Amino acid sequence: MKKLILIAFVLPLLIKAQVQLLPSIGIGSLPNDSDSVCAIIPRAQGNPWIAVNPGDTMADFTLYDISGNAVTLSSVLNTGKRVLMVAGSYTCPIFRNHMPDLNAVAAQFGNQIECFAVYEVEAHPTGSAQPSSGNLNPSNPPYNQPNTYGERKSNLQDLLNGANGPPAGNYIPVPVSVPIYIDGPCNEWWQYYNGPNNAYLIDTNGVLFAYHNWFNNSNPPNGQSPNIWCDIDSLLGVNSGGCSQVTSLNGTFDFQLKSTSTVTSFGNPGDIIDIFGELINTSNDGVQVNIERIMNNLPSNSWESSMCVTFCLPASQDTTSAIIAANDTIDFSFHFFTDPVMVGPDTGRARVRFTNANGSQQAIMQPYKGITNANSTSLNENYSEILIYPNPSNGNINIESDFKENSIIQITDLLGNSIKTIQVSKGLNKIQIKNLPSTFYFIKINEKVCEKIVVR
Repeated sequence: MKKLILIAFVLPLLIKAQVQLLPSIGIGSLPNDSDSVCAIIPRAQGNPWIAVNPGDTMADFTLYDISGNAVTLSSVLNTGKRVLMVAGSYTCPIFRNHMPDLNAVAAQFGNQIECFAVYEVEAHPTGSAQPSSGNLNPSNPPYNQPNTYGERKSNLQDLLNGANGPPAGNYIPVPVSVPIYIDGPCNEWWQYYNGPNNAYLIDTNGVLFAYHNWFNNSNPPNGQSPNIWCDIDSLLGVNSGGCSQVTSLNGTFDFQLKSTSTVTSFGNPGDIIDIFGELINTSNDGVQVNIERIMNNLPSNSWESSMCVTFCLPASQDTTSAIIAANDTIDFSFHFFTDPVMVGPDTGRARVRFTNANGSQQAIMQPYKGITNANSTSLNENYSEILIYPNPSNGNINIESDFKENSIIQITDLLGNSIKTIQVSKGLNKIQIKNLPSTFYFIKINEKVCEKIVVR
């Protein structure tokens, strides 16, 4: 009897308590490649994110990698490991640039922290609105928002392969050494955990310990500058060696173009021409760099240019600043958004001034030049008198010209995918486009590019 009583008391001590998370957000089973991706309503257009905060218990989930291997949050936590997960997509340059940080955490703390990324909605898709703002702000490499789960897997495969995209080549700066799991067809993970470059450090009890809305970004567009090493030191009670906070701004800096970039970069009409660089803190103190686009000489108002300094600015913004920790480096890139209808060659020129806010050094001036090649698909002179209106259009367009018999009008998206094909005749032709998403489209006549139109 005494032995039975002893076993009755010891047995519960040998059974480890299972973590209690909020109910699972999905997915349940491995999706089929043909499963359609559900409609994405941008955050700023009626789909606000319900924020999670440190101290909140997280929702469970099961996701799959590109080979069909599953991860379940509760299962990982039940092994006694913490979790660091970062949201990303191929078209999010900030996610790509911060993969070295996630790789480094996994290398140093992989026995204590399970690190992985979650591939979800494209942050800056070509031909459709951003899931965050609802604005059109495509980036390189040029990818549409996937229509199927298989297309999302394909985008991830390109990311893993370092697939090329015009005109700047390879877009993965380093190999990805952590697993990457894929959000479900109805974007379940994005709906709950939010957009690319959000990061979550979760304790073994399923409670959120630290949250970054810009993963380990020393120069975020809003909020405090997060440092994942400081969070890990606090969580594990260790000294990682990476927790450095900026307390003063008396340092110095330098600017350099990356080895893959030159002052002058080339592309075709319609390309986004990228020139990549970096701001380097050359001192043992923090430094604030004031950044100003002081020249923006573009061939037409249908071209735009913009700057990205750890995050991307709208084309209309000429000034910003960046704080760089001692001996740290942050990315700075310049982008020309060219016009596919301008047959070229055309040249855009810009100049950016980098100034030390403490006045301790001479300003650095950096010129940029983007040149488009001649486009061989320009219109034949027979179509020089075409009239297309209204533009922008809210659902109907009128096309007038002295067409040849059996002429074909084709509406395509920015990647050249056919949206609508119509046979037209001489005189006035009215075309309905009410069901098209709000973005840019091209009108082609007998396979010749005619004009870019905007649908609102």
